[in-house]
Amino acid sequence: MNNLVKLMSVGLLLGTSAFGSGYKCTSGDTAQGEWFVQMYNHTSIQTRVPALVIISNEAQGTVLRRGAAEITKRNRANSVQFVMEGNRRVDADSVILQILHKEGQQTLSEREEVAGQLILVRDDSKEVISLACARYLKG
Repeated sequence: MNNLVKLMSVGLLLGTSAFGSGYKCTSGDTAQGEWFVQMYNHTSIQTRVPALVIISNEAQGTVLRRGAAEITKRNRANSVQFVMEGNRRVDADSVILQILHKEGQQTLSEREEVAGQLILVRDDSKEVISLACARYLKG
C-alpha cells in the first residue's frame, strides 16, 4: 500500500506543469499510519509561490490536494507555513504545513532534511504530526 500511495502521488505530479523546488515530507508511523506531504513551488526571478500541496496517508491514499489559489503562505521568523482549507478526508477544518526552514536565511541542498509539522485544525483543537522534510530542487 505504501508504494501504491507514492506511485499515485508521482503520477499526479507528472501530469502537472514544471515545478522549481519544494519539500517531500514523511511522518513515520502514527495512529493513522504514515503521512506523506509533498509541497512544490513555481519559481521566478524574485518570488516563490506555492503551486501544489498533496497530502496522503498510508491507510487512505490522497486525502487533500490544493493548488496555488487555495494556499496561503505565511512567513514566520524561523519557518514558513502553508495554510489550506481542510476537508472530510483529512478530517480537519484547516491544514497547516509548517517547514522549520526560512528561505533566504540558509540554503538547503537537494534531499537535505529539515523538520516540519502537519497541523490539522478541528474546531478548537489541533493535532500536530511531526514530519521529516527533504528538500526538492528541480534540475
